[in-house]
Amino acid sequence: MNTLTRRVATVATTGALLLGGAVATASTASAATVGAGACTHQIRLNTDVYTTVKFRTGPGTGYTATGQLSRGTDVYWQCNKGDNGKPGAWGYVTVKSGAHKGKKGWVAAQYINVPMQLD
Repeated sequence: MNTLTRRVATVATTGALLLGGAVATASTASAATVGAGACTHQIRLNTDVYTTVKFRTGPGTGYTATGQLSRGTDVYWQCNKGDNGKPGAWGYVTVKSGAHKGKKGWVAAQYINVPMQLD
């Protein structure tokens, strides 16, 4: 858990305790960043995104979108995470150009230009 996520969880917990309420931590789970350790298949491919796509903290729509990658944004696709046993549903990428250059995160693999069949 990164420092910001810990701070948010601590503030939420403190506020709830002061008000006498219970704390639900499930909402902070989507803010946590899931890295390359969640990958199921290695890809290692320099490519780009072919349409505007949300850039997320984890491999799924339940994770926080930290921004959008515009069409043509260059990415280094490190690996992917399958969905229901199929490889390729989500790609873990390092952004190589644009507003999020240098950041790592997840995008739906269907929006990455891929010169191969994934499933």
